[in-house]
Amino acid sequence: MSPTPTAAGFGPYAFELTPDEARIAAARAGLRRALEGRLTLSHFAPIVAFVLAMAFIAILTTTGLVARRHGEIALLLATGAFMIQRLTTRRRFAAARKSSLAEIETIRGAGALVARLDEAGLTLEGPASPARWEFAACREVEDAGGLVYLWPAGGPPAVLPTRVFTDAEEAAFFVDYVRSRLSRKLAGPPAAR
Repeated sequence: MSPTPTAAGFGPYAFELTPDEARIAAARAGLRRALEGRLTLSHFAPIVAFVLAMAFIAILTTTGLVARRHGEIALLLATGAFMIQRLTTRRRFAAARKSSLAEIETIRGAGALVARLDEAGLTLEGPASPARWEFAACREVEDAGGLVYLWPAGGPPAVLPTRVFTDAEEAAFFVDYVRSRLSRKLAGPPAAR
Protein backbone atom coordinates (compact mmCIF):
# COMPACT_ATOMS: atom_id res chain seq x y z
CA MET A 1 0.00 0.00 0.00
CA SER A 2 1.43 3.38 -0.99
CA PRO A 3 1.82 6.13 1.63
CA THR A 4 -0.81 8.85 1.82
CA PRO A 5 0.42 11.87 -0.16
CA THR A 6 0.83 15.30 1.38
CA ALA A 7 0.61 18.73 -0.20
CA ALA A 8 4.38 19.10 0.14
CA GLY A 9 4.79 16.40 -2.51
CA PHE A 10 3.29 18.66 -5.19
CA GLY A 11 4.73 21.71 -6.89
CA PRO A 12 5.20 24.50 -6.98
CA TYR A 13 4.16 24.54 -10.64
CA ALA A 14 5.10 27.50 -12.85
CA PHE A 15 3.06 28.07 -16.00
CA GLU A 16 1.35 30.57 -18.23
CA LEU A 17 -2.08 29.82 -19.74
CA THR A 18 -2.11 29.96 -23.53
CA PRO A 19 -4.99 31.72 -25.32
CA ASP A 20 -6.35 28.33 -26.45
CA GLU A 21 -6.27 26.97 -22.91
CA ALA A 22 -8.05 30.10 -21.67
CA ARG A 23 -10.76 29.69 -24.34
CA ILE A 24 -11.25 26.02 -23.48
CA ALA A 25 -11.44 26.78 -19.76
CA ALA A 26 -13.88 29.65 -20.36
CA ALA A 27 -16.15 27.50 -22.52
CA ARG A 28 -16.27 24.77 -19.86
CA ALA A 29 -16.78 27.26 -17.02
CA GLY A 30 -19.50 29.08 -18.98
CA LEU A 31 -21.37 25.86 -19.68
CA ARG A 32 -21.21 24.82 -16.03
CA ARG A 33 -22.35 28.28 -14.93
CA ALA A 34 -25.28 28.22 -17.35
CA LEU A 35 -26.37 24.71 -16.36
CA GLU A 36 -25.98 25.50 -12.67
CA GLY A 37 -28.79 28.05 -12.81
CA ARG A 38 -31.43 25.42 -13.65
CA LEU A 39 -30.89 26.14 -17.33
CA THR A 40 -31.30 22.47 -18.16
CA LEU A 41 -34.84 22.57 -16.83
CA SER A 42 -35.65 25.79 -18.69
CA HIS A 43 -33.92 24.33 -21.76
CA PHE A 44 -35.82 21.03 -21.97
CA ALA A 45 -39.21 21.93 -20.46
CA PRO A 46 -40.21 24.10 -23.47
CA ILE A 47 -39.50 21.18 -25.82
CA VAL A 48 -41.96 19.02 -23.89
CA ALA A 49 -44.50 21.85 -23.73
CA PHE A 50 -44.16 22.46 -27.48
CA VAL A 51 -44.67 18.77 -28.34
CA LEU A 52 -47.70 18.57 -26.04
CA ALA A 53 -49.16 21.76 -27.53
CA MET A 54 -48.69 20.37 -31.04
CA ALA A 55 -50.40 17.11 -30.09
CA PHE A 56 -53.27 18.92 -28.33
CA ILE A 57 -53.85 21.28 -31.26
CA ALA A 58 -53.72 18.37 -33.71
CA ILE A 59 -56.30 16.41 -31.71
CA LEU A 60 -58.62 19.42 -31.46
CA THR A 61 -58.46 20.15 -35.19
CA THR A 62 -58.82 16.54 -36.38
CA THR A 63 -61.86 15.95 -34.15
CA GLY A 64 -63.47 19.14 -35.42
CA LEU A 65 -63.66 20.86 -32.01
CA VAL A 66 -61.58 23.71 -33.42
CA ALA A 67 -61.68 24.99 -36.98
CA ARG A 68 -58.70 24.06 -39.10
CA ARG A 69 -57.80 27.71 -39.65
CA HIS A 70 -57.75 28.38 -35.89
CA GLY A 71 -55.61 25.26 -35.38
CA GLU A 72 -53.10 26.53 -37.93
CA ILE A 73 -52.95 29.91 -36.18
CA ALA A 74 -52.38 28.17 -32.83
CA LEU A 75 -49.59 26.07 -34.36
CA LEU A 76 -47.89 29.18 -35.73
CA LEU A 77 -48.15 30.95 -32.36
CA ALA A 78 -46.78 27.91 -30.51
CA THR A 79 -43.89 27.65 -32.99
CA GLY A 80 -43.09 31.35 -32.64
CA ALA A 81 -43.13 31.17 -28.83
CA PHE A 82 -40.88 28.11 -28.91
CA MET A 83 -38.36 29.78 -31.24
CA ILE A 84 -38.25 32.94 -29.08
CA GLN A 85 -37.62 30.84 -25.98
CA ARG A 86 -34.80 28.94 -27.76
CA LEU A 87 -33.19 32.21 -28.82
CA THR A 88 -33.34 33.50 -25.24
CA THR A 89 -31.74 30.30 -23.93
CA ARG A 90 -28.92 30.51 -26.48
CA ARG A 91 -28.27 34.11 -25.48
CA ARG A 92 -28.01 33.09 -21.81
CA PHE A 93 -25.48 30.38 -22.74
CA ALA A 94 -23.46 32.96 -24.69
CA ALA A 95 -23.61 35.48 -21.84
CA ALA A 96 -22.41 32.88 -19.32
CA ARG A 97 -19.53 31.92 -21.62
CA LYS A 98 -18.59 35.57 -22.17
CA SER A 99 -18.47 36.35 -18.44
CA SER A 100 -16.44 33.18 -17.80
CA LEU A 101 -14.00 34.17 -20.55
CA ALA A 102 -13.51 37.56 -18.88
CA GLU A 103 -12.75 35.85 -15.54
CA ILE A 104 -10.30 33.37 -17.09
CA GLU A 105 -8.65 36.13 -19.15
CA THR A 106 -8.07 38.06 -15.91
CA ILE A 107 -6.15 35.06 -14.57
CA ARG A 108 -4.32 34.57 -17.89
CA GLY A 109 -3.57 38.27 -18.21
CA ALA A 110 -1.65 38.14 -14.93
CA GLY A 111 1.17 36.50 -16.90
CA ALA A 112 3.36 33.78 -15.46
CA LEU A 113 1.73 32.03 -12.52
CA VAL A 114 3.00 29.74 -9.81
CA ALA A 115 0.55 27.20 -8.35
CA ARG A 116 1.19 26.25 -4.74
CA LEU A 117 -0.77 23.53 -2.99
CA ASP A 118 -1.10 23.24 0.78
CA GLU A 119 -3.31 21.22 3.11
CA ALA A 120 -6.14 23.81 2.97
CA GLY A 121 -6.22 24.87 -0.66
CA LEU A 122 -4.55 26.03 -3.85
CA THR A 123 -2.95 29.41 -4.48
CA LEU A 124 -2.07 30.92 -7.87
CA GLU A 125 0.62 33.53 -7.39
CA GLY A 126 1.57 35.98 -10.10
CA PRO A 127 2.51 39.60 -10.74
CA ALA A 128 -0.96 40.63 -9.56
CA SER A 129 -2.25 39.72 -6.11
CA PRO A 130 -2.48 35.97 -5.48
CA ALA A 131 -5.75 34.11 -6.00
CA ARG A 132 -6.71 31.41 -3.50
CA TRP A 133 -9.15 28.50 -3.67
CA GLU A 134 -9.83 26.94 -0.26
CA PHE A 135 -10.85 23.28 -0.35
CA ALA A 136 -13.64 24.12 2.11
CA ALA A 137 -15.22 26.40 -0.51
CA CYS A 138 -14.79 24.06 -3.49
CA ARG A 139 -17.16 21.49 -4.93
CA GLU A 140 -14.99 19.26 -7.11
CA VAL A 141 -11.76 18.78 -9.02
CA GLU A 142 -11.77 17.67 -12.65
CA ASP A 143 -9.17 16.69 -15.24
CA ALA A 144 -10.58 17.37 -18.72
CA GLY A 145 -9.17 18.48 -22.05
CA GLY A 146 -5.58 18.89 -20.87
CA LEU A 147 -6.59 21.12 -17.97
CA VAL A 148 -7.15 20.46 -14.27
CA TYR A 149 -10.03 22.51 -12.81
CA LEU A 150 -10.76 23.17 -9.15
CA TRP A 151 -14.42 24.23 -9.10
CA PRO A 152 -15.44 26.59 -6.28
CA ALA A 153 -19.03 27.05 -5.12
CA GLY A 154 -18.99 30.46 -6.84
CA GLY A 155 -16.65 32.37 -9.11
CA PRO A 156 -14.04 31.23 -11.62
CA PRO A 157 -12.29 27.89 -11.28
CA ALA A 158 -8.60 27.43 -10.61
CA VAL A 159 -7.10 26.13 -13.87
CA LEU A 160 -3.79 24.29 -14.25
CA PRO A 161 -2.64 22.86 -17.58
CA THR A 162 -1.64 19.21 -17.31
CA ARG A 163 1.59 20.05 -19.17
CA VAL A 164 3.01 21.48 -15.91
CA PHE A 165 3.17 17.99 -14.40
CA THR A 166 6.12 15.73 -15.18
CA ASP A 167 3.81 13.04 -16.57
CA ALA A 168 0.18 11.91 -16.73
CA GLU A 169 0.64 9.81 -13.60
CA GLU A 170 1.64 12.87 -11.54
CA ALA A 171 -1.38 14.78 -12.89
CA ALA A 172 -3.69 11.91 -11.91
CA PHE A 173 -2.02 11.70 -8.50
CA PHE A 174 -2.53 15.47 -8.03
CA VAL A 175 -6.23 15.21 -8.95
CA ASP A 176 -6.69 12.22 -6.61
CA TYR A 177 -5.02 14.11 -3.76
CA VAL A 178 -7.24 17.19 -4.22
CA ARG A 179 -10.30 14.95 -4.58
CA SER A 180 -9.42 13.24 -1.29
CA ARG A 181 -9.19 16.65 0.41
CA LEU A 182 -12.60 17.59 -0.99
CA SER A 183 -14.20 14.28 0.01
CA ARG A 184 -12.94 14.76 3.58
CA LYS A 185 -14.53 18.18 3.60
CA LEU A 186 -17.83 16.74 2.32
CA ALA A 187 -17.74 13.85 4.80
CA GLY A 188 -17.25 16.23 7.71
CA PRO A 189 -15.29 15.62 10.90
CA PRO A 190 -15.06 12.08 12.23
CA ALA A 191 -17.76 11.15 14.73
CA ALA A 192 -16.79 11.04 18.40
CA ARG A 193 -17.09 7.66 20.12
